[in-house]
Amino acid sequence: MAASRTLMALAIAATLVVELAMAANYTVGDSDGWEIGTDVQSWAASKNFTVGDVISFVYSANHDVVEVKEVDFGSCSGSNPIEKHTGGNTAITLSTAGKRFFICGVPGHCTAGMKVQIDTLAASSPPPSSTDAPPSPPPHATPSSPPPASPPLVAPSSPPPASPPKSATKPPTKSPLAPSPGSNASPPAPPFKPTPPSSAPTPEPPIPPFPFDQPLIPSAAPTTPPPPPSSAYKCSFMVHFSVGFSFVAIILLAL
Repeated sequence: MAASRTLMALAIAATLVVELAMAANYTVGDSDGWEIGTDVQSWAASKNFTVGDVISFVYSANHDVVEVKEVDFGSCSGSNPIEKHTGGNTAITLSTAGKRFFICGVPGHCTAGMKVQIDTLAASSPPPSSTDAPPSPPPHATPSSPPPASPPLVAPSSPPPASPPKSATKPPTKSPLAPSPGSNASPPAPPFKPTPPSSAPTPEPPIPPFPFDQPLIPSAAPTTPPPPPSSAYKCSFMVHFSVGFSFVAIILLAL
């Protein structure tokens, strides 16, 4: 709250300083002064008065300055003055905008031309003070995105001329075994193809019978002693013995 009041006071002070700096001083009638015979109306019409300006009336001892209302200004009547000034040099500050009317109160002087209307305009606004807070941006302000660029127009290209269709017929292939016409050479022999090996399995030699397959009781008739066992016989015996031993071991482990 205190900060707001301080800022307001600074703004008002800055405005007054600017108005005083921009205020202009005008002498009514310029060098001719506030006298009979001076065209003060044309002089006032050539000026632009603003709030804060000062107008000075310089006149002799037989004149005065009387501020009146508009109705008394038209009739040159000073019977109801707003304010009356004497002394030969009167400075009046234009503190408000609007119209103000001044006449000479000596009888006959107003009708002789000693009357002036001052039109005061409002003073131009001073530049913002550096102590003022910067304006806040409007809510929900989003930067506008540029419109999308339209794609360039491309002239349609004409299609290439169609090529003539190729013939689907193939030239006849020449057999390598066929002899050329007009030649007496005998046709070449067909290439040799090796006979693939036969896929039939090779028969294995028969396994001789196991000795236990022979009858336990020999025949009564005397026979010739058997030949010594061959290697195939020994192999068959070992196979049968291994199978039997494995079978017995499996039974023992199961028990």
